[in-house]
Amino acid sequence: MGRNKAFLELGGERLIDLIVSRLGKLFVEVFVVTNNPENMAYLPVRLEEDIYKQGEKNSLRGIHTALSKASYFSCFITACDMPFISLSLIKYMSVYTRKYDLVTPKLDGYYQPMFSFYNKRILPVIDDALMQQKYKITSLFRELKTKEVHADIVNLHDPNQLSFININSPEIFRWAEAFIQESGSIKDILH
Repeated sequence: MGRNKAFLELGGERLIDLIVSRLGKLFVEVFVVTNNPENMAYLPVRLEEDIYKQGEKNSLRGIHTALSKASYFSCFITACDMPFISLSLIKYMSVYTRKYDLVTPKLDGYYQPMFSFYNKRILPVIDDALMQQKYKITSLFRELKTKEVHADIVNLHDPNQLSFININSPEIFRWAEAFIQESGSIKDILH
């Protein structure tokens, strides 16, 4: 996108503000992992910087930090560019967090690692991957006790699978703006 996606505005609200607000409706503890906490100091949540700094910047470092800093045994992880997250789907997935290391949607053969619950038990697996500079999140999944959430369940909670839309290109951003205009407002979409 050429700029910080967290601060893109959809429906008059920054993406990061939308996500923090939505997650605050479900969770007692919400925090943002960022390497620029000064830019997000206005948010009413805790800000944490990546613990691992070496190697290329990657999402696995953020997941590691979230699990390391969380007060609870499991964390729901999402990205700053996924504004249409379904709270209903997150609630459904949360039921499985004690029994599994990972609770993740799997759609059309692909996992959704940035819309998943991770358990603190997997920190050693993540540490090992980071030390070996193996940053692909889904490559770790075969080592984990995983609850896959398939399309039939996802569609009950999120019929259009909007939760998995990443605003990671100007084209997708323009689509999201048009989608919101057609739908009335972002609040109508995120009921």
